[in-house]
Amino acid sequence: MAFFSEHFIHWLENNANELDQTSSELSEGLLKRIALEGVFKVGVPTPLGGQGGDAKEVIEILQTLASHSLTASFIAWGHYTFIKQILTSSNPYFREHYLNELINADIAGATGLSNTVKYLANLEELNVKISQKDGKYYLNGKLPWVTNVRKDRFLAVFSAGLEGKTPWVIAIPSDAIGLVRSADLEFIALQGANTASLTFNEVELKPEWILSDNAPEFLAQTRPYFLGYQFGLALGLAKRSLQEAEQRLIYRAALATDWQQTSEHFTSLKQRLYQGLTEEQYFIERPKELLALRLEVVDLVAKSLLLELEASGGAAYFKDSSLSFIRRWNEGAFLPVVSPSAAQLKQLLQENSH
Repeated sequence: MAFFSEHFIHWLENNANELDQTSSELSEGLLKRIALEGVFKVGVPTPLGGQGGDAKEVIEILQTLASHSLTASFIAWGHYTFIKQILTSSNPYFREHYLNELINADIAGATGLSNTVKYLANLEELNVKISQKDGKYYLNGKLPWVTNVRKDRFLAVFSAGLEGKTPWVIAIPSDAIGLVRSADLEFIALQGANTASLTFNEVELKPEWILSDNAPEFLAQTRPYFLGYQFGLALGLAKRSLQEAEQRLIYRAALATDWQQTSEHFTSLKQRLYQGLTEEQYFIERPKELLALRLEVVDLVAKSLLLELEASGGAAYFKDSSLSFIRRWNEGAFLPVVSPSAAQLKQLLQENSH
């Protein structure tokens, strides 16, 4: 199924390098450009203004984007994940006030739950704390890395801890008093992904911003989507590298067996992911299997990129090469470090095996 027009794909392919390397007006308008293709209606129930669809369709959309630009796929991942959080929440506030704007990307949805995922795995403390004063709640702290915090308008979802209570899941608008967005973080790739840190200076917490007063329970329900959607980034990058390598096998016949094995691995991994997502409770009840797949796909991307390099030879190593390999190589370096990182996944799997 084609989710995007040929015109958009041509535009994205032509601008992928700029989106990868610069923070610019082009990257600031990228999410809106994606939204004009209608894809953010996917996964949203039709009674709420969407067109229905499941996690597999969202992953297919993210895979298509990633095969042309990981930057585009990364911001779309954050946006889709934010939408899923507000669809899952029993609090209707953000659905009623912002869902249509999110579908049209008039406002950006940013997902800052990496800290929460690591907190629930006992890997670090929550970075944002809740204090209580005169019957009101206040937020203080810092999220060091949040993607899709577009400079004009955004909503960000994260978790915060209140002493003696279960952490809460909160969404906050960018115009909240006391919320400060840093300049864009400097990356070796994906520079156009509107990634910055958010600092909370005595931000008064409005009751309608609370998506859940039980972060562990809420995140257990949404983890298959937070992590599952991430596969779209990796699968799209791996697929493109395998396609590029295949075109050159006629000159590199010795790589044919490696290419075949890696392609079969790609197909197998995707099937296992989709089978797990088809059964709604499967990955909720078996989170270890999803973590193992998430680690496996990082290795798959590395093998695919290496195959592309070997098949392309020295031509891929020139700065002015038309192959775009170096951009994909740098994009691929992001996947082992995006949270949960490969090292964190290995630690979690080792702990769970004992």
